Amino acid sequence: MSRNRADIAIVRPCPTLLTDFTAARRLSVRPAEARDADYDAKFDAETLFFDAFIGIRGRIVLVGPPFLNLRAAMEAATIEAKPSGRPCRFELRELDRHGQIHVEAPDGTRSLVVTSALGRVEVSVQPSEVDVFAGRRVVFTQSRNNDLAWIQDWARYARDAHGADAVLLYDNASTRYDSAAVAEALAAVSGIRAVRVVEWPFKYGPQGLDARRFWDSDFCQHGAWEHARRRFLEAAASVQNADIDELVVSDDGRSVFAAAEADPFGILRYRGRWVVGTGDEVGAPAHAVRHADFDTVQRERFERRFGLIRRNVLACPAKWTLVPWRCPDRAQWRVHTVGHWPAALRTSAAFGYRHFREINDNWKYKRTRADRFDPATHEVDGPLKAHFARVDWNA
Repeated sequence: MSRNRADIAIVRPCPTLLTDFTAARRLSVRPAEARDADYDAKFDAETLFFDAFIGIRGRIVLVGPPFLNLRAAMEAATIEAKPSGRPCRFELRELDRHGQIHVEAPDGTRSLVVTSALGRVEVSVQPSEVDVFAGRRVVFTQSRNNDLAWIQDWARYARDAHGADAVLLYDNASTRYDSAAVAEALAAVSGIRAVRVVEWPFKYGPQGLDARRFWDSDFCQHGAWEHARRRFLEAAASVQNADIDELVVSDDGRSVFAAAEADPFGILRYRGRWVVGTGDEVGAPAHAVRHADFDTVQRERFERRFGLIRRNVLACPAKWTLVPWRCPDRAQWRVHTVGHWPAALRTSAAFGYRHFREINDNWKYKRTRADRFDPATHEVDGPLKAHFARVDWNA
């Protein structure tokens, strides 16, 4: 590894599984008629907690999928700290596709014994790693099987275009390589001073039927985002939520981190545009292409919503960059917004992200293809090219 080795580590959460101590399972709320043939295989019925760790507010935080039918048992549970043996007060929070328990426990607590109608289980408590990212500008993501060169370019772009100096990556059970290979790849990116690769082996979960219906069973990424917030990022200067195939662009070259830090509320939310292949670059082997091979976007198509609000109907759902300590404690970090925080409803016209159609292994659907360039529907993206020119793709 490079000179950054001391700041790079692999993190393995310590999950609590229902299968280890009870016959009870999480039950889905989705109607049977809205489930496809492999719904049950994808649904996480077994994980009670993804992880438990020391938080920054004097609490131990347990994060997991939503409690659903398990909620009554957990609300009536007792929690005992080990090794002190002291009983603990706690608060249960049921969020969007996510559940948490915040426990008041004495210093030196190494585990919690949770006793409920489900049974008795001892939960190991992991350390906080908030200090690793304190004061840093962090880009974070969840990834599965993305090409290692794509991950490196994503980090290089965030570094040179926006000033990122840290990376937090949740590897969701990749099969093409192990977490050590991801850490090794990020170690080769200069200027990144802190890296954590979190092994996140949990079921991603069934997705919705379309853009709006039945988004109720994809627990994995919602859990990762709140885990990232509370175990790693609460003291960061600012954090950017972006997939490996997403790069943030500003109209005037400003850093999205600096802009979020200067925002009155500490958050910027912005929509995306598809970057598409229109030439020979798509004909290369699937993993030979790089972000910088593409500079063509779909032209925006504006319509008025309710006859009043002008919006691009081809825009990708919003993403965000924020200052963690300014985010209310009870707000929820979600993929496309921050729940229960009115400031997060705003969207910025000065920033956007580019969603690279061809930087993808077609895990969800067949996405990579070459379009014929059509001036009526495509345009070369000047701001994206200007940002690309600032990136050292080899360092």
